[in-house]
Amino acid sequence: MRAVLPDTSVWIRRDRLDVAAPLSEAIAEDRTVMTTPIALELLRSARDAFAARTVAGQLELLRWIPLTSIIERRAREVVLALTRRGYHRGPSPVDLLAAAAAESAGAELWHCDRHFELIGEITGQPMRRLGT
Repeated sequence: MRAVLPDTSVWIRRDRLDVAAPLSEAIAEDRTVMTTPIALELLRSARDAFAARTVAGQLELLRWIPLTSIIERRAREVVLALTRRGYHRGPSPVDLLAAAAAESAGAELWHCDRHFELIGEITGQPMRRLGT
C-alpha cells in the first residue's frame, strides 16, 4: 500500500470524523510519513511546551521523508510554474516543500487545503482531499 503524507490541514482536523477515520486507518497500517516542514507547523501551533513535547513524541513514531536538495529544487520549479499561471501567492513554502517531499517518496499527499489542488495541477502527483 502507498505511503501517505498528511498535511498540517489534515492533522489539525483529525477530530472530525471525515478526517479521523482515514487518518487513523493510515496510522494503524503504518502508511503515514512525516517531513520537517509539516512537523514544524504542528509544533508551532502547540498550545504550550507540554503540548509541543507530546506532539514531537508522536511525530517521532512516524517514518520521515528527509528534505534534500532535489526536493528543494522541485519546490522551486513548482512555484515558478504557479507563477506563470498567476497562482504563486497561493501555496505556502511549507505546502510546496511538503508536496515535493511526498512526490519524491511516491507518497500520496492528503490535505484539506485547496492550495494543494493548484500544486497537483502542475505535478500530477497523487493527492487526496479529506473532509468537506
